[in-house]
Amino acid sequence: MKSVKNKKVLCIIGMEKKLEQSIYETTGIPPENILVLKSVHSDISQPYGELMRAIITLVYREKVDEILIVRSNNEQVINEAVVYNLRSKDQVLNERMNTLDYLFQNCNPEFSSRNINEWLAGSKTNTEGIQKSVRLIRRHPLIPTHVKVCGFLLDTDHARLTEIDVT
Repeated sequence: MKSVKNKKVLCIIGMEKKLEQSIYETTGIPPENILVLKSVHSDISQPYGELMRAIITLVYREKVDEILIVRSNNEQVINEAVVYNLRSKDQVLNERMNTLDYLFQNCNPEFSSRNINEWLAGSKTNTEGIQKSVRLIRRHPLIPTHVKVCGFLLDTDHARLTEIDVT
């Protein structure tokens, strides 16, 4: 992380309260050089959605040199079972989600998932979500090629960053 010490870095992190402070402690990057975006899911589900728009805007406005996608190893992922449980408890919600399922199945590639449950749940693991997001940002036509994009899992209990391999 020392190579980014004097560069502007955009960190896309989860919602865990300790995460932002842990980023400052583990990266060695001065806080004034770090921009932070928080996201509930570890994956960016839409290449032209609101989160990606914010990333692109910050890259150009703040002259970002590097993007780090960092999630806590303690962070819970939402699984499809939770979404199914919501559907079974609320008939009106279930009917609306059935309509959205129809759109997901028939309006691709507008939607990045096969159905509403997958879209709401996101990636099955934080590592998978980080890899997906890193690939999406690296390949995005509006992200300059000089901007480095990396993904990390952060062990907030031991203040340790582990880089995620993304090929």
